[in-house]
Amino acid sequence: MNFKHKIISHIYYPYKAIKNIATLFDPNNDKKLRVLLFHDIAKKDFDRFKEILVWLSKEWNFISANDFEKMINGDKQIIGNNLLLTFDDGFLSDYYVAKEILNPMGIPALFFIITEFCRMEDEKKQKLFLEENLYPKWKGEIIPAHRDELVNMSIENIKYLIKSGHKIGYHTASHQRLSNIKENSELENEIIIGANKLELLLNIQINHFSFSFGDLDSFNQQALKLAKSRYKFVYTGMRGNNSKHLNPLAIRRDTIAVTDSNNLVGSFLLGAVDFVYEKKFNIYESWIN
Repeated sequence: MNFKHKIISHIYYPYKAIKNIATLFDPNNDKKLRVLLFHDIAKKDFDRFKEILVWLSKEWNFISANDFEKMINGDKQIIGNNLLLTFDDGFLSDYYVAKEILNPMGIPALFFIITEFCRMEDEKKQKLFLEENLYPKWKGEIIPAHRDELVNMSIENIKYLIKSGHKIGYHTASHQRLSNIKENSELENEIIIGANKLELLLNIQINHFSFSFGDLDSFNQQALKLAKSRYKFVYTGMRGNNSKHLNPLAIRRDTIAVTDSNNLVGSFLLGAVDFVYEKKFNIYESWIN
């Protein structure tokens, strides 16, 4: 845990006490609609992942994507602490996490799939995709030590998730940094055409879209315009409490790692660092209007 995360973790209980006092004066402070963002969960971390879910379930209500839709559209009242669980990229671990942990616990989730990645059968191509698209050098990311586990879900795996009551969203055709794409036809392929192909493969309708990488620098106004024309719900990777904004095209998400302590996760979900993202979200939301 880095120094900043240690500080954020240590303020959990004091910050929680302050939020509880604030709720006494303004009941709206008790309304939370947040979205958790995970990626791959290594097999060795399954127990820790379950621990996080059990700890969160003591104070948070895990909701389905359908309930989230109603809440963010204003069709269902937001009461208490509500969490939507999401996974990006479509790793095979998603299938096992759902089968071994989520389903037995009765927790629904939303899985964002990359069309080209889920269709790859060749292992060499998958490894190259990891290096060039999911953990690119320009982002300064290192492929995790359990890289041999970082393979894709098959179409059949994804269909199992659907049959289990989970929801499928779209995470671009090939996980490009959309802000770097100059040709409109290529941008359309990443945001729209790839989703149409995924719908045909799964025989479902897809209304949820999450930007690749998720930070403001990785997409732009044109990418958002295309997403807005195709999807009812658009997700970023920037933190925030959606109950305060209720904008289905500007959904905030909290990235969580299994290595995060319970207190760190708690601080994130209480909004201890939401202010860091407000300026960027103001820019983002100006693109919508």
